[in-house]
Amino acid sequence: MTKRSSFFIFFSALAALLFTIACNAPAAEKPAPAPAANSDVALAPAEYADLSKKALEHLTKFEFDAWGTMLADTVQYNFPNGDEQTRTKLTGKQAVLDWWKNWQQTSGIQSMTTDRLNQYSLEVSKSQLPGGLTGVFSYAYFSNKMVFNGTPVSVRMNFIAHFNKDKKIDRYFTYYDRQPIIEAMGGKNLLKEVPATK
Repeated sequence: MTKRSSFFIFFSALAALLFTIACNAPAAEKPAPAPAANSDVALAPAEYADLSKKALEHLTKFEFDAWGTMLADTVQYNFPNGDEQTRTKLTGKQAVLDWWKNWQQTSGIQSMTTDRLNQYSLEVSKSQLPGGLTGVFSYAYFSNKMVFNGTPVSVRMNFIAHFNKDKKIDRYFTYYDRQPIIEAMGGKNLLKEVPATK
């Protein structure tokens, strides 16, 4: 027998063995189906992103009375200091508007301009948040270019506005680094003057 015919016999036997093993192997398991979409969260109508953007425009132009028409009487404004239990909160439309008007007069702020705004709104039917808050949340992530007494400061900010059934904002959750703002105000921290609320 030649080397060539030995190789052919060996290769044929190996192919037959592999074919037999493959034919007798159990069927491969089907991949698991993709998980269903989360039915607890859905995109909210674009109208809410528009309302949130308009509210942010009023705020950054210091149009506080116009901004106030978009707020619920029971609005709660949550500042970015601390966690859910320790952060500074303003409760009630009048308290929120009074704080912002005072901040404009005492902080040295000259202007605020938003840039690179990314926005979307979600409707949440089952909340994972403390207190079980559901409904429409509008998320805005943007750069806030501020000028304090001639000093420019730019801070990336995340504002989340929650809307009640009347399409009024009844919660603001804000997240940003306050330190550059405090430094631009000469070390003044106006949140220390806000009475603690739970």
